[in-house]
Amino acid sequence: MAVNTICLDTAVAWTTAWRAQDGSFKDHKDLKAFMIPHEDLQEVLAEPNVVNVRAYIGIDVANDNAPHLIIVGINEAGEDIIYAAAGEGCDDEDGTVNTGLYDFSDPCPNTCDTTSPLYGPQKG
Repeated sequence: MAVNTICLDTAVAWTTAWRAQDGSFKDHKDLKAFMIPHEDLQEVLAEPNVVNVRAYIGIDVANDNAPHLIIVGINEAGEDIIYAAAGEGCDDEDGTVNTGLYDFSDPCPNTCDTTSPLYGPQKG
């Protein structure tokens, strides 16, 4: 069972909302990174025909613009591997349908390593 999979409608809504935000990428200063659990990344890589992964950024406008990292496997031709189930009556709450779309929503600043040189200096 793919624990962190989401429906295509949800992924499209979140990525569309991210792209529709006013301002530029530099305006999103608070979001620094995402923590991806080892087990979750293994689950994506274990999908059939996955040779690489792609990460999309999204926000959930219905949940105070909560940031999401959506990861999808990529096949040898460089195409996203999204299963038909992702758009056919998919229920995000069910958790039993493997859509090929994984939601990794452990964003930094909540899961940061503030001692990392990649975190950078805090600005007031």
